[in-house]
Amino acid sequence: MKVFKGKIWAAIGSLMDHAGTASTKTSSAAVPDRALLADIEAAVERCTRSAAGGDDDRHVHEILFLVSNAPGAITFLSRRITARLEAARAPASALRSLLLVHRLLRAGDRYFEQDLRGLWASRDLRVDAPRCSCSPLAAGVSYFGAGAAVATGACAFVHGYSAYLEERMQWVINQAGNLEPARQPPPPNHDDGKPPPPPSSSSSSSSYDADAETLLFKLAMCQRLLDLAIQLLPDNNTSACAAARSAFGIVLRESFKVYDTFAEGLDAMLLRSRSLAGLSKPLRVSAHEILKKACAQTPDLKEFYHKCKRSNASKSLEYPLVRVVTPAQAAAMEMFPMPIPEEDSQEAEPEAEAEASDGGGRPPFARKMETTISTVWVEFEEDDKLIPPGDDHSLKEPKS
Repeated sequence: MKVFKGKIWAAIGSLMDHAGTASTKTSSAAVPDRALLADIEAAVERCTRSAAGGDDDRHVHEILFLVSNAPGAITFLSRRITARLEAARAPASALRSLLLVHRLLRAGDRYFEQDLRGLWASRDLRVDAPRCSCSPLAAGVSYFGAGAAVATGACAFVHGYSAYLEERMQWVINQAGNLEPARQPPPPNHDDGKPPPPPSSSSSSSSYDADAETLLFKLAMCQRLLDLAIQLLPDNNTSACAAARSAFGIVLRESFKVYDTFAEGLDAMLLRSRSLAGLSKPLRVSAHEILKKACAQTPDLKEFYHKCKRSNASKSLEYPLVRVVTPAQAAAMEMFPMPIPEEDSQEAEPEAEAEASDGGGRPPFARKMETTISTVWVEFEEDDKLIPPGDDHSLKEPKS
């Protein structure tokens, strides 16, 4: 009996040792190894200090490979990039850090992209424009008297590229390889103790409003990103930096996808133009603002692409055909009813109530209508005779 109990305790002890070893391995796998973190930091160092301005995709794929081996390594990567960006004092180094974030956002899979966007939302990853000293972008180039102008252009490009990345973080790459805005539903705000508003009585109208709201949101997001892309057109001095050329090339190619999305949404809006009047007032105002902005933005976008075609680096790209939206076309697409002034609506309400009380549920033209019939008196002379009832009704000529 004692031997049997000893075997049982020995088996239990071996199981506990095995479970402890497994838990130790699991915890060690959850926390990235120090050697792996050192390799990630070294890869970030090589990518942001490369003479080619971060144009080597080999370093980007190396970082993605290292991060994929440890689940928590992406947080370390985001914080290291943020630290290098905040420590940057020259526009060139800051631009290379921003370019690394942009390349990682495009090269990673959808899970990596989702995690990176989540870290940006939690402020672990920051792409804010750093307080860099306005020095020329191209290292080792002396601009003498034109140095101040070049420095101003370099800092402006870094700040514009930073603003573009801030907006680009709100977009995702779908399965078709196109960009689409990632809409975050607004959190419910019922802290005041009031119950949520009741659902609409017409489910079809509410679903139509939801579809129209999604379409208008997508169009507005496209216009915002295209505006930031148009402002990034580098000058001759700024384009001397390889990192600036790489960053602008990515932005330019992404703008093609964004404009395609905008054009498709505008066509869908044109098909629904006859039923836009049935939308709620905030949605009609949003549609009016989008069309008004399109009238001013599409000519600027066409001119922007025309200027990009002149450069040697962007000649080989396939540019989309921009359709300029004119005010006449926008007015034809809107077809919104004019709002009734408050005074006229107040005067119209009593009249409508009186008509409703008089008419009730009767069909139109049910009221009594009076018709006045005029009577014509005809005088006959003595020689005139009446025509008998069975005779011809034609007038007979008098006998001579």
